[in-house]
Amino acid sequence: MRKYFNKNHLLGSLFFLIPLIFLIELYFFPLFSIFRSAFRYLADEITINWSNIGHVFWFTFWQAIISTILTLIAGFPTAWIFSRFNFPGKKIFNALFTIPFILPTVVTAAAFNALLGPKGFINMIWMSVSGSSSPIVQVMNTIWIILLAHVFYNTSVVLRVIGNSWTQIDSKLEDAAKTLGASPLKVFSRVVFPQLKPSILSACLLIFLFDFTSYGVVFLLGGPKFRTIEVEIYYQALQMLNLPLAGILSIFQIIITIAVTLIDKRLSHIILLNRAPKIFGENLRKPELRWEKIVVFIILGLQFIFLISPILALFLRSMYVFPSESSRTTIASGWTTVYYQQLFVNARNSIFFVPPIKAILNSLSIAIAASGISLIISLFIVVGENRFPWTGKLESIFMIPIGTSAVTLGLGYLLYFGRDIQKIWLIPLAHSLIALPFVIRSIKPAIFNIPNSLRQSASILGASPVQVFLKIDFPIIFRGLINGFIFAFTISLGEFGATSFITRPDRPTIPIAIYRFLGQPGLMNYGQAMAMASILMTFCLTMIVIVDQKE
Repeated sequence: MRKYFNKNHLLGSLFFLIPLIFLIELYFFPLFSIFRSAFRYLADEITINWSNIGHVFWFTFWQAIISTILTLIAGFPTAWIFSRFNFPGKKIFNALFTIPFILPTVVTAAAFNALLGPKGFINMIWMSVSGSSSPIVQVMNTIWIILLAHVFYNTSVVLRVIGNSWTQIDSKLEDAAKTLGASPLKVFSRVVFPQLKPSILSACLLIFLFDFTSYGVVFLLGGPKFRTIEVEIYYQALQMLNLPLAGILSIFQIIITIAVTLIDKRLSHIILLNRAPKIFGENLRKPELRWEKIVVFIILGLQFIFLISPILALFLRSMYVFPSESSRTTIASGWTTVYYQQLFVNARNSIFFVPPIKAILNSLSIAIAASGISLIISLFIVVGENRFPWTGKLESIFMIPIGTSAVTLGLGYLLYFGRDIQKIWLIPLAHSLIALPFVIRSIKPAIFNIPNSLRQSASILGASPVQVFLKIDFPIIFRGLINGFIFAFTISLGEFGATSFITRPDRPTIPIAIYRFLGQPGLMNYGQAMAMASILMTFCLTMIVIVDQKE
């Protein structure tokens, strides 16, 4: 018995050995390098401009709080109609309103640039109609476009978290309160809100966390005037070369994000405990009263315009040249594919120029490698936990990276890997680590739903453990593996935070190329940024559609 117990523990340990080495080398050692650098800096008693750091923290906090409040206001009415009404096209609207959340931040920034920027669709139409030479909407490099972008990609959090919880509230309780003479306001405050409160707090914490760690949107839309902690870490590390101060900022951020994550985890547990099972569609009805139909139409219309117009503007600006633009260049006005064609061309014949198509190929190759690595590591973890239940306590270790921002991870790599920072193998490894928690969550339900009796029967018939996995487990979990691969692939394609620290100048990814094009003057650079952002968005949407089709 003791021999079997030791053998069982040995095999279980082997399943976790490779993932553990992977995590230690790519996460804990870089994180330790940040702490070591920061504490050395403090030990040397070097003067720190705490006023400047305080300003950065204050801006990060208040913009995250304002963004959270605005997102709640924008998404709450839509969550209400989705949780209480059935209407034509509901599934389509639900899918469309989820799109902004899955878009990479560089695509979100490019989309708002295409809609509201100086060369954006609204300003170009205004200048074409009015004959003016100056844009009417001037929100670039202001706090307003940052807030709008944050509301844009976080609204779906309100729809998912609050909307799903609202669906579980028995509508009969509301009807009973109305029968007893309660006004709609009292029904909401006395019946609905107390039950929604945990999910509202959970949604607010998630949105706050996303806005608090905002990097790509602030970096690309806010300009040099506005810096969140993430942007300041980049600025101190790569422009001021002040790695220790960047490390101090990272430590403060890690503490805050971990605290918010733990609180949200506790709230999620409360939500699950309070959720009563309901038959699908039990609380839903068609809007019958005239005012209900009008309200549903208005809310859906406004939400559709707000969430879809930046995406449409991005596509249109990548394929359309206005006459006022054409007069200043050799590009013909009207619909065109010239921006996409130029992605393949080195117009200046410069040996230092990297054709944009190479950035696309780089991203695809990195995404394939990162997805494969995260899939293999996840299989070791999940199969190990499934075969040896005692190892289940170790799984939470591999979920830790989800609470660490990609920018902090990039800084850790900069400090830990040193001269190896621009090795081509580092980016796919970094991306695979970022995607690892999501891949684990994709595979785990599939493999844990396999009855043990199937494996036992195969073993009795003489199948080896490897044969059991290949003949029993693998066919059943294949769909989960595909979904995990696609999630990792999509995350890698759009990853910008860590990549901006460790990318090589001659091997840019799509997000890095978009950032470079947006930072350069000229219509062709702008158009190519729009084209590349459209390509990246198409890749991401295609991947998500594939996952949905397999559900």
